[in-house]
Amino acid sequence: MRRIILFHITLTTLSGLLLAQNRNIPVEPSERWLNEQHQPEKLMDAIGLKEGMTIADIGAGRGRLSVWFADRVGETGMVYANDIDSRALDYLEERCRKNNIMNIKAFMGKVDDPKLPEGKADIAIIVSAYHHFDKPADILRNTIPCLKKDGILVVVERDPLKTGQTSRESTSREKMIRETKEAGLELIKINSELLERDNIYFFRSIK
Repeated sequence: MRRIILFHITLTTLSGLLLAQNRNIPVEPSERWLNEQHQPEKLMDAIGLKEGMTIADIGAGRGRLSVWFADRVGETGMVYANDIDSRALDYLEERCRKNNIMNIKAFMGKVDDPKLPEGKADIAIIVSAYHHFDKPADILRNTIPCLKKDGILVVVERDPLKTGQTSRESTSREKMIRETKEAGLELIKINSELLERDNIYFFRSIK
């Protein structure tokens, strides 16, 4: 049984790497484990990301998922990569230069405000960063203006019930729903099946 599981994991990893190589997505070795966890292609399908869209990647870091988003939205789309770590954003900009990625814009934010253009994003997404926020309700409230009228905010966050561990690296459903409601967001749905360790929360502005 163990050999079957290991074979499946290896096959999934190789398939993801081949896909990234064929699509010219610059995946770095340190990102492979997290990409296995988040399944970028399946995640993008689940959130409805399509060619020509604009997506705001909140807490993008060095662009692990931003480069996948950029490939999916194509030349007519745009990725706003936000973070409060200037070194991470500098790294992402250099990564884009090296790989000729023209549709990612880096935005330096604050702990309570992503500082993004208003009314431009079809989707804003937070992947494995929510638990790091010092002021979650504030940053969510200040993310809403970047969305188009029918835009959605998606949060991908580790569920402590799935992992059996309570830690700073996860957020309970109850806490997530409470804080997002405080920020002025309404829960649309939760996808708890796609990812092994994470839930995918879909929100829209109450206003």
